[in-house]
Amino acid sequence: MQHHESEELKRQALRMADRCLGRRIARLHRLVSRRFEAELRDSGLTLPQVEVLSEMAVSGEPVRPSEIAGWLGIERSTISRNLDLLAQLGYVRAAETSATGRTTRVVVTAAGHQALADAQPAWERAQAWISGAVDEDAVDALDRWLTALELAPRPR
Repeated sequence: MQHHESEELKRQALRMADRCLGRRIARLHRLVSRRFEAELRDSGLTLPQVEVLSEMAVSGEPVRPSEIAGWLGIERSTISRNLDLLAQLGYVRAAETSATGRTTRVVVTAAGHQALADAQPAWERAQAWISGAVDEDAVDALDRWLTALELAPRPR
């Protein structure tokens, strides 16, 4: 009996490992992140820092950290850590704080814009390598997946 249960558990684990979208997406994330990180290393920025700076630069105005977290789909604590590092580097600064001191809006500094511009060639190399390795409609497919998952009803 125990051998049968063990074999069934093994088959179940194999099925989960073989078909798991989460596992595949996590692996894809690691492969893409490694390439970007390798290219960006000399720029002094990490991929998450480039993401934060570019989102802020696109906005062009003071933004709340929670807005940036929402745009990037990351936790507020993660955005806080990234903003703290970027502030230490002089790439972002607080632009305004509410009267209660609980809400701060941040902006990209001139140094942050320059760091983003300096990182662009490295970003372009990583982007070109990844784009060349996958089929040409990969961005559209990923955007469809993101939209579908963002709009999907949340499990209870």
